[in-house]
Amino acid sequence: MSKHTLNSLAALAAAAATLPVQAESAPTEQVMAYRFSQYQEADAPRARTFTPTTERYSIDIHQFRYGRPLGGDWYLNSEFQYETLSGASPMQTYQNANGQSVLLMSGASISETRYDLKVAPKRYFSGALNGQLDGTLGTNLALSQENDYQSIALGADGSLELFNKHTTLLGSLSLSLDELSPSDAYISADRRRADGRGKRSVSIYEGVSQVIDKNRVVQVGVGYTKLSGYLSDPYKFEDRRPSSRGQLTLSGQYRHFFPLWDGAALHADYRYYSDDWGIRSHTLTTRWAQMFNLAPFSFRLIPMMRYYRQTQADFYSLEQNPPDDQLNSSDARLSSYGAFSYGLESRILYQQWTLSIDWQQYLSSEDFALVQTTNNETPALVDYSILSLGIEYRY
Repeated sequence: MSKHTLNSLAALAAAAATLPVQAESAPTEQVMAYRFSQYQEADAPRARTFTPTTERYSIDIHQFRYGRPLGGDWYLNSEFQYETLSGASPMQTYQNANGQSVLLMSGASISETRYDLKVAPKRYFSGALNGQLDGTLGTNLALSQENDYQSIALGADGSLELFNKHTTLLGSLSLSLDELSPSDAYISADRRRADGRGKRSVSIYEGVSQVIDKNRVVQVGVGYTKLSGYLSDPYKFEDRRPSSRGQLTLSGQYRHFFPLWDGAALHADYRYYSDDWGIRSHTLTTRWAQMFNLAPFSFRLIPMMRYYRQTQADFYSLEQNPPDDQLNSSDARLSSYGAFSYGLESRILYQQWTLSIDWQQYLSSEDFALVQTTNNETPALVDYSILSLGIEYRY
C-alpha cells in the first residue's frame, strides 16, 4: 500500500519553515545527519468498527543526510530514508440501517518496508555575469521502493535575486512516475486491475519573497499539480476515482523578527487548496521561534499550532454497495473534516553539533470543520503523534 500521504505528513511535521532573508551563497561545510521519527496512529473507535482489528499504523522512520561542497559554487545534498510500517488500515466506511457510520478495517496487521533515495546538486551564482546575477539553480533525482509501490521523480528548482537582493523570485518543476503492484493481488478484482498500473504527476511552483525591512519578510506563491493514471486505492472496497486530478495551491508566509532575549521570530503561514474533485481546503499555521544562548550552548525552541479544514470530494459517499459504473470513495481523506495540530521543535547547538527533539500531536474530526459541517460520522479519520530525535555534525 502507498503511504506517501503519511510520509508527507511526517516530513512536514519534522521541518520548520524558513524564508530567505539574505543572499544565498554556496555552503562551505560538509554535513552529516541522522534522524529517527516514530509515527503512531490512535486506534480506530471500537464502537464504530465492524471488524475485530482496531490497531492502526505505526511507522518507524530512519533518515540519513550527507551534504558536501563540490568545489567552486556547487553543493551536493543526498538523503536516504528507511521506513518500517505495521498495523491495519481502513478498507471501507458505510452507513448502516440505523444511520450510523461503520468502519471496516483490514483483517490482518500489515508489515512493510520502504526505501527512499534522493540526490540534489545545486549551483550557486553570486555576482555572476559581472555582478549582474545572484541566485541558484538545482536539480534532484528521487527513487522510492516499497513492497507494492515504485516511484521515480525528477525535479529542478531555482531562485533569482533582484533589487539589491531585497526581492527573490522562486520556481520549481517536478515530474514523478509511479507503478503499483498491490500485495496479494489475487484477493480482489480491484487489486488485479491495479497491478502494473501507473500514476504520473507534474508539479510547478512560482513564488516571490520580499524583504520589507530588516525585521520583516513576506513570501507568496502559486502551485499547480496534475495527476493522471490509476488514482483509486486498490486496498479499499468500492473505491473508484477519476483518472485525473488537477490541484491548485495559493500560499503566503510572513516572518517577523524580534530582538527578544537572544532573538525571536513569528512565523505565520496560510495555504489555500482547490482541486477538480470538489475539495477546497484552508490551512493556517503559526510558530514562535525563540533563541537562547547559554555559553557554550545555544537553544532554539519553536512551539507550533496549525488548523486545517476541507470540504468533501464530489464522489465521497458512505453507500455500502454503490453501482459499479459510479465514481465512489469512502476514504476519510476525501470527506469534510477539520484538524488541529500542535507541537514543539527544539534544537541544542554546541560547536559543530546540533541535537534536535521534535514532537507533534494531530487531531481530526468532522466537527472540527467548524463551518459547513456534516452530520455523517467519519470514524476512519485519524489522530496521530510524531516524535523525532536527530543529530547533525558540520565540519
